[in-house]
Amino acid sequence: MSEPDDLSGLSMFVRIVEEGSLSAAGRALGLPKATISRNLALLEKRLGAPLLIRSTRALSLTDTGRRFFERIQPIVRDAQQATAEVKSHHAAPSGLLRITASVAYGQAAIAPRLLSFMMRYPAVRIDLHLSDGRVNLVSDGYDLAIRMGAIKDSELISHKLADITMVIVASPSWLEQHGMPQRLADLARHDAVVTRPDIIQWKVGGATVRVPWRMSTGNMIVTRDAARAGLGIAFIPEFLALRDLERGSLVRLLPDLELPVVQATALHTRAASQSVALRTLLDDLLVSRPIEVDATPS
Repeated sequence: MSEPDDLSGLSMFVRIVEEGSLSAAGRALGLPKATISRNLALLEKRLGAPLLIRSTRALSLTDTGRRFFERIQPIVRDAQQATAEVKSHHAAPSGLLRITASVAYGQAAIAPRLLSFMMRYPAVRIDLHLSDGRVNLVSDGYDLAIRMGAIKDSELISHKLADITMVIVASPSWLEQHGMPQRLADLARHDAVVTRPDIIQWKVGGATVRVPWRMSTGNMIVTRDAARAGLGIAFIPEFLALRDLERGSLVRLLPDLELPVVQATALHTRAASQSVALRTLLDDLLVSRPIEVDATPS
């Protein structure tokens, strides 16, 4: 039976060559020179060939030793990296996470998950900012951004969290005054409440309609509330409107037309992915599918 390879012995040999002497390798590894010398002798005995030529002034590789070093150095480095990654992955999450999320999705879906996450990992601190404004993760100092809609920044690593169905709604009082839209073109004759003034091209049923806006809110929840108050029609995530649709305080418009599905996405930089706390939180969000919640902002 062949003897198993001794990775620690190989690693020690690589360190001896990189440091240039047995003494320097011993200092780097925190081991006595005698231990380094003994382990080197055991490795050479096991291989049946001398690897190093020892002299009073320097240490040099034999031809066999040079070839052996060139072959095993990348193997040892890969093994050390793999070991470090496993240890890091299983370390207890800790430290500060700065997170930004859109207001509606953050309040309805993300915040409850963060509360549960922090209960399980008491060494983690979270600085949560709910905003529908655009942010730069690097310059604004965020570890994680959670957004709804199209993502344009290809430099960031993205994780799909959920598909979000959109709806077009209006209050009964608005419809009583302005009539129920019967087809897509009718929407252009209704004032709209929008989250941003540039979002006035609504894609519905494979076509696009341009709507006139009366109020821009900067916030999906306020958009929903303004539509419920009778200020115009609104194009919002279905989960925000469900309770009002059930109560009759909002009415679904053009229900037979196909509406777009918007993705909720978690975004972070490649550097941030080294954080154990961030990786653990992402695992939790990806498993839990956070849109599948009962709580919606009222």
